[in-house]
Amino acid sequence: MTYAILYHPGHNRVYFETSLKLSVSEFIIAARNLSAECGDIRRQNICGVDYLTFEAKKELSGPDIKIISGLSFVYALFKTEDIGGETYLKPIRKINENFAHESMGTILKYTGKTNEIFTRMMINIAVNSRDDKNTVKNENIKLLDPVAGKGTTLFEGLIKGYDVYGIEIGDGAVNEAYHFVKKFLETAKYKFEHKEMKISGPNKAFTALRHTFITAGTKEDFKNKNTKTVELIAGNSLYANKFYKKNFFDIIAGDLPYGVQHGNVTNEKQSSLTRNPAELLAACLTSWSQVLKPGGIIVLAWNSNVLPRKKMEEIFTEHGLTVKNDDVYLQFKHRVDKSILRDIIVGARD
Repeated sequence: MTYAILYHPGHNRVYFETSLKLSVSEFIIAARNLSAECGDIRRQNICGVDYLTFEAKKELSGPDIKIISGLSFVYALFKTEDIGGETYLKPIRKINENFAHESMGTILKYTGKTNEIFTRMMINIAVNSRDDKNTVKNENIKLLDPVAGKGTTLFEGLIKGYDVYGIEIGDGAVNEAYHFVKKFLETAKYKFEHKEMKISGPNKAFTALRHTFITAGTKEDFKNKNTKTVELIAGNSLYANKFYKKNFFDIIAGDLPYGVQHGNVTNEKQSSLTRNPAELLAACLTSWSQVLKPGGIIVLAWNSNVLPRKKMEEIFTEHGLTVKNDDVYLQFKHRVDKSILRDIIVGARD
């Protein structure tokens, strides 16, 4: 039986064209976790409209539909039928059990923001790349963005019902994200509590400010501790292993700064910004890896114009991460603008 997915229209035209290519790889990675074996996955034009179509050897189950519904590019899902030589589409109700409304990732606008649908794709790749098939469920997933900016990755993770944590060296960015989260939860009438804590290392080797929100959709859920965590740390990501316990996170996802709107900073006293992410990774990847669970997945996007993929793979390997290098993981390179050729690398902690 054949299924068709209508692409999400809610992004800019340039990224829409790119998403048609990236969606096939995202689907193939997710399809490994479906109960129905899928094949012939391709982009297909039906009556002048582009769809991603695939063949399934059996009817999609509820859990299958839930996985597909959560993919970044999925706007609507159909089962196709051929009647008298014409293709007809029968809509299938998506299964979304989101914790927060999808608008959360789109409201906060700023220069240099990573496209929220691209961010959603990175999170899906991380979740669906883990070896334990049982872990594709949402339960108890802890996500870290160690280069969180103003929180797009955290918002997309919270939408899916994950506990989300972010580290950003800029006090201003974290302060803005904190005020946004507080206002969003208040406006949407979520029950929540907020705690603020200053952190410092021995002899003040480092300082940081931690904002923690514990939230639930209802008072009853809050009372029963059926809650989610949103945490933002204004501090140096080099000290991720000081902020969090070892083996704490299931997935790490982040879009490394390109040095166009903002650059990497690995030292609070550093006066200039670097456009090459190699310095940031050399300083921080050991710390990031330590807070990732064994078998956990790290997904990073970066500008391959300034750091070739081969070098990025070497850095991952040197830090005890096994790079996922089969063909489907090599299809994510795409141009963002004339100076940025963005790619994604996926690694598993040994």
